[in-house]
Amino acid sequence: MSGDASSAAPSPTTPSPTAPPVVRRKSGRGVWAAVAVIVVIVILVAVGFGTNWYGLEKPASKSSGTSTACSTGVQLLGAGASFLNAIMSVWSGAYATNSSNSISYTASGAGAGITSLSDKQVDFAATDEPLNASEVAAMPGPILTLPVTGGPVTIVYNIPGYAGVLNLTPVQLAGIYLGTIQNWNSSALATNNPGLPNDAIVSVHRSDQAGTTYVLTNLLSIYNTTWNRTVGTTILPTPWPKATGQDELAEHGNSALAKAVASTQYSIGYVDLPDAINNELATAGVLNKDGHYVQPTLAATNGAIANLSGQPIPPATGNWANVTWVNSPGSYDYPLATLSYFVVLQDTSQGYTPSLAHAEVLVQWLKYVLTTGQGDSNAVDYVNPPANIVAQDLAAISAMEYDGSAIPACT
Repeated sequence: MSGDASSAAPSPTTPSPTAPPVVRRKSGRGVWAAVAVIVVIVILVAVGFGTNWYGLEKPASKSSGTSTACSTGVQLLGAGASFLNAIMSVWSGAYATNSSNSISYTASGAGAGITSLSDKQVDFAATDEPLNASEVAAMPGPILTLPVTGGPVTIVYNIPGYAGVLNLTPVQLAGIYLGTIQNWNSSALATNNPGLPNDAIVSVHRSDQAGTTYVLTNLLSIYNTTWNRTVGTTILPTPWPKATGQDELAEHGNSALAKAVASTQYSIGYVDLPDAINNELATAGVLNKDGHYVQPTLAATNGAIANLSGQPIPPATGNWANVTWVNSPGSYDYPLATLSYFVVLQDTSQGYTPSLAHAEVLVQWLKYVLTTGQGDSNAVDYVNPPANIVAQDLAAISAMEYDGSAIPACT
């Protein structure tokens, strides 16, 4: 249904009554008195109608096809992936300044965000993992999946004294996280990483349900049959694979994981690019499908997403579970790229959003992110979704509803 709504148009004016015929009399006083009485009656009727003295409702204003002013002072609630923390901070601050509404976003992890949406605790959730069939079924109503930003899942490490640049294949990464590769100077790493020290590897992973874990395990499942058979592509391996004698740490959230790697010698982990940069962590090159070790740059990530945007893209109301942005075929594409998604209810009244005015502000926020907000991405180390996906997002947002009716547009 259309999201357009009218602004208030002027109420139709009350038609002036037709004056009765004037009977001419010998004296002019009666004529003028009659006219005066009529004028007073007309004024009283008009004023009474305009001020609703009579308890009557004014006629509904006609649609003008333009937007009305959005409510102010509304706080929207969101939760989910910590992968978006840096860009969410920029978006929410700028949106609050421009709209006089606010965003409260809790980086609880992708899985927790989806649960919050399904439990009607937030207006929107953010995730790097498209929802699977059981997650969709648990929602209180049909959902929209809206790609809003993207970036690389970055392999970070802390190897004191190592002057080289660590390069890893997906098979080697799987071996480290399965515990079949436990020392940095293992022969399994030496071919493409000469000079690594004889120290035990401390692998660091997420303890919560994380979209970054989903992206990493997606790539490992493609290249390592043991990983695919025993772990698979998942938001949280349960239990996390661990070999006897393997050193490992588990952290909640990307920022905590990055800090753990920064403070733990001989460790390795995976985080978003802003957290890698903020913690001054070394980043590994990852072997891509074309046989090149590629660093997690914005150009290499943007190339990967662009090259995979030709895959069948579902509508916002469709099934996104099989859409992946890893293992792009481009020569210098980064193989651990991802898009991140906002998930909202198509009819917002079925979830947390408590009123039509609140729903109007939610639509305003989503449109802000996908228009003005896209200009902020590169400055904080994110990439934008392809233009065709953004256009699809905006069309879906304009068709959102509240209690079965179109949400009026507001600015």
